[in-house]
Amino acid sequence: MKKYNVVIIGRPNVGKSSLFNRLVKKRQAIVHDVAGTTRDPISDDVESCERLFCITDTAGYFHEKNNELLEKSIQKVKDEISKADLLLLMVDGRISPTSQDEKIVELARKSGKPIFLVVNKVDKGKSEYEDAYTRFGFKNTLFVSVIHNKGISELLSEITNRSPKGKKENQRDLANIAIIGRPNVGKSSILNAIAKKELAIVSNIPGTTRDVVKESIKLEDKSYSFKDTAGARRPGKIGKAYKKGEPVEKYSNIRAIAEIEQADIVLLVIDSSEKLAAQDMHIAGLAKEKGKGIIIVVNKWDLSEEITQEKYLRRLTRSFNFMIWVPVVFVSAKTGRNIEQITKIVDMVSENQRREIPTSKLNRILEDFALGNLPKGSGTYKPKVFFAAQTGTIPPEFTISAKYHQMIHFSWRRAFENELRRHFDFSGTPIKIIFKDKSR
Repeated sequence: MKKYNVVIIGRPNVGKSSLFNRLVKKRQAIVHDVAGTTRDPISDDVESCERLFCITDTAGYFHEKNNELLEKSIQKVKDEISKADLLLLMVDGRISPTSQDEKIVELARKSGKPIFLVVNKVDKGKSEYEDAYTRFGFKNTLFVSVIHNKGISELLSEITNRSPKGKKENQRDLANIAIIGRPNVGKSSILNAIAKKELAIVSNIPGTTRDVVKESIKLEDKSYSFKDTAGARRPGKIGKAYKKGEPVEKYSNIRAIAEIEQADIVLLVIDSSEKLAAQDMHIAGLAKEKGKGIIIVVNKWDLSEEITQEKYLRRLTRSFNFMIWVPVVFVSAKTGRNIEQITKIVDMVSENQRREIPTSKLNRILEDFALGNLPKGSGTYKPKVFFAAQTGTIPPEFTISAKYHQMIHFSWRRAFENELRRHFDFSGTPIKIIFKDKSR
């Protein structure tokens, strides 16, 4: 069943992103007084009184000639309006209607879609410009203050009454994939290439993507939840390229890194035409530390003529020597080369994350390994391992019962992890090995 689609439109800085965050009950859209902060439409489901609808935040609609990003953002707004079941047209109740407001009203009317006029920033229940907005002639006009949460429950009730009954999908049933990487490596292009349509705005201008663009994509009989994130740069570099956008870029960077925590699998996108950077290693190390599946996507391979895949892989191995188990795929989002391989590798990593090893087989491996690799201790303290059991998945977790386990060197743990990988396919996923005292 198609979800009831509610789209928020309006000129810049009237509170669209704040309303979106208020309705989805989380700080998902970046809110800032810099005009044009929102570029890509972002959506989320809202469940209210056993009814379900999808809310979409869009860019501020205004026209500026010869501005590539604004023109693409405006086209995205028009696309979302065409898909809407209900439009929330937001205006600023502290001032009289502007020429931009009137243009958006005309655009909304031409769509033929039902419209709620939402007059925001009305703290005292009434606006001195109420008559001016009433003259627009909309049947449904609501006066609200998003920042003070006034009138929001009434607006939610009106939307809920129009929405069909339903429940939110269990996102844990989908592979949750975050596309992470430095600016301009082609993250949005890869998302568009996988979906085979333009979901995210693509531009050569650094910092094009700001909000996290979330899309559920169905390929054949499988569904995937992709999140395209802003370019993740080192904190010390933020704002140096364009000071005016520094606060927005800071928030974008925080959201991008936070998506690693929420993801099951991280696609680390690298530009093959650029040198590997410390930030690439930092992102990979953070994903490993959080126990996330990792896939390295080397993009723009169509531009790499002077180096072979084997040579590039050796370079990656030297840089990511702590993660030799990470699969690498060479792609070109521009030409579509090997794009279909990404979801195939995602499926493989997802399966490996959930792999369970029978306890009997696990302990045979531990016993054979310990015979030739006795843990070294210190003085009279001689560690000894007794029993192993798998205690978790995503990532696979193994608990070993041992005596004096505090004395076991990390190199033994690493060697046992390699032994597990030799027997079972755990490519793409970290393995967690923990010890507990035998007496417990």
